[in-house]
Parts: sequence; structure tokens; C-alpha cells
Amino acid sequence: MSKFIATFLILLTTLTYSQKTVSKQITIPFTLSPNGHIIIPATINGIEGQFIFDTGAGMNLLTKKFADQIKDLKKTDHFYTGHRATGEALQSDLWKAKSLKIGDFMVKNETVAVYDIDFPVAGLISLTPFKNKPITIDFENKILSIESEESLKKRETDKDFEMPIQITNNREIEISISTRIELDNKLKLDVGLDSGAGFGVYRFNSRYMKNLGIDSTQVKHKFIASPFKPDEGNSYYRTKVSRMSDVNGNTSVKNFTATFIDGLIHEGIMGINWIGQRITIDIPGKRLIVVK
Repeated sequence: MSKFIATFLILLTTLTYSQKTVSKQITIPFTLSPNGHIIIPATINGIEGQFIFDTGAGMNLLTKKFADQIKDLKKTDHFYTGHRATGEALQSDLWKAKSLKIGDFMVKNETVAVYDIDFPVAGLISLTPFKNKPITIDFENKILSIESEESLKKRETDKDFEMPIQITNNREIEISISTRIELDNKLKLDVGLDSGAGFGVYRFNSRYMKNLGIDSTQVKHKFIASPFKPDEGNSYYRTKVSRMSDVNGNTSVKNFTATFIDGLIHEGIMGINWIGQRITIDIPGKRLIVVK
């Protein structure tokens, strides 16, 4: 490869990556619910509401009550069938919002689902607006930051460690993240990282109870009906697990209560606060940048 071509490719890579960041770091204060849900203000086509920032939602969701207030929300010919972690299929028409604005950050022509559900907030903001933008959740200072190229470099300098993540991207409509953990020094599992789960939530498919030597008849359990489909539901088993860590051993949680669920569609799914106090989600780089 000629020196000219090599230099050109390096320049092209740099330019491409810089387009994945904003020109200046944008910060948005958030509030935390008692259960650890991140609540952020956002506007859809100029109408403001309070939303849960939910890395496990997959797609943006508006309640029908909130969507009915919005002008120029355009219904498309498309629909999407998603699944709750417990397996229920939920189908929704897809709509296009002219703008979704969070602080000074705005995306245009954003896809949203509308669902008729009684919900204490206007809906959910997923990772889809940030598929090309590294963002940081600072639990200590309660700030959500959309990173610039400069501020991302500072995050890299200040980090305690990085954690690799896998990206699930279905037609640019549903985007979620997962990582690999080690459970009880016995199992290596791929688990979804779900800020919408709140704090202290660790859920695993019940198939792994046997691997961990857990007798399902000897632990607390109950059947919980689906809030969306009351005729369907899952059995939940709650018990203590001695240890969970990321596969590189950079962070861990010990002697925690885990829930094992029949029919969970993931190997595991959990909140994210156990990872660290400040977590940068870098989807283009397929990593988390963490300060413990």
C-alpha cells in the first residue's frame, strides 16, 4: 500500500469517527426515581414530556396519552413486533417524529412506537438516537452527557477500565446492548444491559439454576401474570448468588439477590449501576468506558 493511500485511509477513518460525535459536549441533568430509573426531559415535535432513559427498551416509546398531544406525528405503513424480556410479543405501528430533542441535542425524523398504556411518564427514550453518539451516564452527579470528540478523549484518559459490549441493531428501529459476565465462577453468560430495570435488578433464565446447584423447589417463587397479556405469565424464583463479575474481573457484585425466570428470552438481563458510577456507552466503539 502506498504511503499516500495509507495516509488517506487514516484521514478518512478520523473524519468518519468525528462525525459520530457532536462538536461540543452536551449535558442534560436527570433525576433518579426511588428504584433507580433515569428520568430525562425531552421534546417530541416541540411537545415536552418526562421520559425514562432506557437502554433496554430497544426502541423509543410514547404513551398514547402523550402522543395525542403532538402535532405532525406521521404514521408510517410499517409496524414492529417486539418482545418483552419475559417473552410476550407486543406489536405496534411505527410513527415518524419530525424532531426529538434532549437538551441541546436533536435528531430529526426519529422512529417511535405509540402504545396505549397507563404509564407515569410520557414514554421511553432508547439508545436509537445515540447509535452514532457516545453518551455518558453519571450517576453521582445525575448528568447525562452526549460526548464530543474532545470530551470522549477525556473520558478515555479518566477511565478505570473498559468493558466490551455487543450491539443488537434491528433495522435501525430497535437497538440494545449486552456484555459477557461470569456468574458464580461457573457460567459465562451474555446479558442485556438495561438501565430501565432500575438498581439492584439481576435476572437470569431459569435454565441456569441447575448449573448453579439451585433447587427450584427450595427457593422463594411465584407466578406473575403479564401486565400486557393477563392470560400469560412466568414463574419467578428468587435466591442469593455469591458473585457476578465482568469477564475481565474489573468490577463485581457479591452476595446479591438474583431472580431466575422461566421463559426469559435472554441468558440474563440486568440494570447497569453495578458496573460503575460513570458509564460511557460508546456504540460505535462497541465498549463501555467506566469510572468505578
